[in-house]
Amino acid sequence: MKYFSILSSLIVVGLGCLLAFALIGSYVDANGFLQEPFLLLPIGYLFIFLGLLGFVGFGVKHLLHKKTTAEATRLH
Repeated sequence: MKYFSILSSLIVVGLGCLLAFALIGSYVDANGFLQEPFLLLPIGYLFIFLGLLGFVGFGVKHLLHKKTTAEATRLH
């Protein structure tokens, strides 16, 4: 259960970063430079990717464990 809450938190933080990027917005300052919180984009995508990768990894591990357990009980 702790594993799911950590992975879910990663995804929520990632979505929060993307939402913050959209809400903060970007603008051009008086000197003509674009001001935007660009770092929130890669960090947000990284958190979402890590969360989804963890869920996929957990699912594969669970399926493999279930398969080997079923084979072990069938052999007895």
